[in-house]
Amino acid sequence: MNRILICLVALIVAASGARSEQEAALPPIGPVLERMLVSYIRPGYDEVNIAASDLETSLAELCATPSGEHLEAARSGFRATVDRWSRMEWLRIGPVMSENRLERILFFPDRKGTGRKQVQAAIASRNESVIKVETLSSQSVAMQGLGALEFILFGSGSDQLAGAEASHRCAFARAAAGNLVNLSRELIDGWRDGGELTAAFLAPAASNPLFRTDAEALNLLLGQMIHGLEAIRDTRINAFLDREDANRDRPKSALFWRSGMTMASIRANLDGLEAMFNLSGIEIVSQQSAPRLADTIRFEFDQAVRTASSLDAPVAALLGEPQTRDKLVYLDYAIRIIIDRLDQEFAQAGGLAVGFSFGDGD
Repeated sequence: MNRILICLVALIVAASGARSEQEAALPPIGPVLERMLVSYIRPGYDEVNIAASDLETSLAELCATPSGEHLEAARSGFRATVDRWSRMEWLRIGPVMSENRLERILFFPDRKGTGRKQVQAAIASRNESVIKVETLSSQSVAMQGLGALEFILFGSGSDQLAGAEASHRCAFARAAAGNLVNLSRELIDGWRDGGELTAAFLAPAASNPLFRTDAEALNLLLGQMIHGLEAIRDTRINAFLDREDANRDRPKSALFWRSGMTMASIRANLDGLEAMFNLSGIEIVSQQSAPRLADTIRFEFDQAVRTASSLDAPVAALLGEPQTRDKLVYLDYAIRIIIDRLDQEFAQAGGLAVGFSFGDGD
């Protein structure tokens, strides 16, 4: 028995030593963190702010001079804002995770239709608290962000925005857009030079609340990508697609179905996560042990993005055609492949412990 125990201890020590040597041989994570901040996080939030500001401007013009042309411009501004936000949506670090900013920008899933009901009630009652940014920002998170704006601009009664009779509804939309401008500015400010978050993000250390070591920093960054991909599959695609039974599909459970932005937002989600992978330069941690793995992951991302881009139609129409529905099922599978590449092959190539769970943080 003692010999077996001695052998097991020896194997564990040898495996730990081998892993320590592999981790020691990996390049430092600092440059990856800096590229992530400079090339992905800051420009991405800047673009969200620009799109939200343009949307606010187009809504101001619509409210001042209601017309079909101005309504279409506002709707286009909404689509652009959704696109920009979708590219940053799965970065769940920093100021977006405090003061309910994430939910205030986009409250989803909303299985009980809370947001729609609250927005409809506010419009019907001409609630004064929703037409100014200062008071809207203290209301329910479901009334503040992109979900509320979509119903205002595309939901029942939205065509009235082209006429003067919908002034309250238009003011509500303008306040919601202004709220998004403020929130995106707060995200930008949270990542400014000299701030506590930036200092912690760029320098793993024993006392750092974000990560103590390079390995923990890699865990966090890789976990952002894996969690994002899982959420796209589970809370976006599977919200409306039942992989086993077409009769159980739920097109009106899809995010942004009213504006026709469901698949465009999913494509932008994937684009954003691929940009996170590429712009951060995180692939450097795998180059020594798996020099071609990063190219394989990029190929898998491109396959998924191309598939999502080809599904340019309302969700109900996509689900109603066997060929396009099959493509949705394939997209679900393609995302699963990327998750497996990152969770298993890339994590191991980067020196992370085999069996590490990004889902529970072990």
